[in-house]
Amino acid sequence: MRFFEHRIPVIVFLLLAWFLFSVGTFAQSSPGDLETVLGEQILAPGAALLQMKSFILSRVPPPPVATSAAQWTEESQRLRRHLLQDVVFHGWPPEWVTSSPKFEDVGAIETHEGYRLRKLRYEVVPGLQSVAILYEPEKLEGRAPAILNVNGHVGPMGKAVEYKQKRCINFAKHGILALNLEWFAFGELRAEGNQHWYGAHLDLVGANALGIFMLEMRRGLDYLSDHPKVDRNRIGVTGLSGGGWQTIFLSALDERVSVAVPVAGYSSTTTKVEARQFGDLGDLEQNGTDFLANVDYTHLTA
Repeated sequence: MRFFEHRIPVIVFLLLAWFLFSVGTFAQSSPGDLETVLGEQILAPGAALLQMKSFILSRVPPPPVATSAAQWTEESQRLRRHLLQDVVFHGWPPEWVTSSPKFEDVGAIETHEGYRLRKLRYEVVPGLQSVAILYEPEKLEGRAPAILNVNGHVGPMGKAVEYKQKRCINFAKHGILALNLEWFAFGELRAEGNQHWYGAHLDLVGANALGIFMLEMRRGLDYLSDHPKVDRNRIGVTGLSGGGWQTIFLSALDERVSVAVPVAGYSSTTTKVEARQFGDLGDLEQNGTDFLANVDYTHLTA
C-alpha cells in the first residue's frame, strides 16, 4: 500500500496530462468553418499589385548623373569593378576567370562567294565547351574590324538561324570578321542541363550564375582580340532579343568593345515593373542574383 501511496500523485499528474493532450488534439473547427472565414477578401488583388509595384519602384536606383566626362569615366570604372568582382564572378575560381582562351579550329567551309566559314570549338570553363562559326572575308588585307554576333533566344536552330547567318555573311562580304557564337540551350548546346534556369543551381553552391553566361560570351571577345587580322580598336557586338541583353551586358563591362548595337532584349527595372502586362521579365541571367541591387540597365546603357 505504501508503494501506491507514494505514486498516486505521479499517476494523477500523468492522467491529467493525458487528458489535456487529448483535448488539444481534437479539431477545434471544420474545413467548412475555416473556408468561410478565409474566403473573405482582406486586400483586393489590384491593391496588392499596386503596393508591390510601389515597393519595388522605391528601390530602383536612379539613372546615373554626371557633371563631367571625367566624373562619369571614374564612376563607370567603379561600376565595372563592382559588378565583375562583387556580383558576376562572385564565387568563381580566379584561375577560370582569368584563364587564356582555348579555341580549336575544326575546319573551314569555302563558299567562293566572297566569304568562308571557319568552325570553332572552345572551352568556357574546364569540362564545358561551346562552339562558334567565324565568317571571314575571302580577301583580307591588313587588320580588319570585327563584330561579335551573340545569340538570342531563337529556338532549336541556334547560331544556324537564317537571319543571323545572313547578317554575318553580309559583314564578311564587307570586309568584316564576324564571329557567330552559340548560346546555352540552343543549337549545339541544346541539352536539358543547359536550360537557363539551371543557372540557379550555381547560386545554391555559392557561384553567381551570371558568371557562366559572361564567360561563355566573353570568350568570343578574347578570340577576336587575339586574332592576327583583327583591328582591336574596331571591335563591335550586336544581337537580337536575348542577344540584345548579351550585347549591352558584355559591352558595358568589357572595354574592348568600341561599338554596341543591342536590338531589344533589355529594359530598365522601372519599365519592367510598369509595363509588366506587355511582356515577361526575362530569363534568369537578365535578372541575375544581386545584379539589380544599386545598379540598373540605365547604368549599363550609360
